[in-house]
Amino acid sequence: MIQLKKNIFSTAIFFLILFTASTQDFPYSQFYANPLYLNPALAGSEYCSRINLNYRNQWPSLPGMFTSSSFSFDRFSEFLNGGLGLQLNYDKQGEVSINQLMVSGMYAYRLTISPKVEANMALQATYGQRGLNLENMILPSGLQSNNQTPVVGIAEDVKYIDFTSGFLIGFNEKYFLGGAVHHPTQPEIGFLEEHVYKMKMKITLHGGANFGGEKYHSRYSSSEIVVSPNILYQQQGNFKHINIGSYFTYEPLVVGLWLRHAFKNPDAVIFLLGLQHQKYRLGYSYDYTLSQIGAAAGSAHEISFSWIFACDKKSRRRGAIKCPSF
Repeated sequence: MIQLKKNIFSTAIFFLILFTASTQDFPYSQFYANPLYLNPALAGSEYCSRINLNYRNQWPSLPGMFTSSSFSFDRFSEFLNGGLGLQLNYDKQGEVSINQLMVSGMYAYRLTISPKVEANMALQATYGQRGLNLENMILPSGLQSNNQTPVVGIAEDVKYIDFTSGFLIGFNEKYFLGGAVHHPTQPEIGFLEEHVYKMKMKITLHGGANFGGEKYHSRYSSSEIVVSPNILYQQQGNFKHINIGSYFTYEPLVVGLWLRHAFKNPDAVIFLLGLQHQKYRLGYSYDYTLSQIGAAAGSAHEISFSWIFACDKKSRRRGAIKCPSF
């Protein structure tokens, strides 16, 4: 009986996702720990080569869970006067195993506007593939669920090409403002062959500042607390939300507190604890969902790890655009 209820629930989730195939992009709460996912203009912002690993478990109490994993590599190129980045992102939605793989390459051109103002302008190209696994699913009569015969009217594999553009402006190495437009061409991503479902365009705006720590001599060592208030706005289709919060850094510890608000109602409070060093960063965040449904589903857990390779300090240009680490 328990297994039957579980399968019925999974089937309901399956059809919900199937008929709303233009679902939102998978969100990350450690925005800057997954920089290329947030905004391609952040490619090369570390100057030295950098690797980022991210994992998010959304609603762990639901059958099959909703998980996302990300790997990225980026570095600044003096020859190209900009940042180069590569990212792989894999999402899995629920026990029905609707999965998505995205492979992206990007370039962020660096422009010096004035001695105190720097800007990045970026373009990104993405190859995406969405897969559908119907094994062990209890479906209505007439639909085959054991993959022995094709499911009528349902495509189990969808491929698409996508693009993104972004910008990032830094003021006096203290303030920054950025934005990105994902999916401007709104590629077709639907599984139902007789219906058209497009990926909705996503607009991102983010900005912040760093106060305190004026006495430190490097980005990674400070003799006082650095307070970094930040704001992030995202809109995709009819869904929009704003994140307001701050990071508090006292090397090597970073603590963050955010409120994510969906305009109609508060969505979640985000808690972050991070450890950063000249060569690596490790972060854990927990989304405490404020809605009853989200709380019963188990909220969300997220882990991030970054490794910064050693490079010639002379290659680190002045006027860096300093964004948070997490």
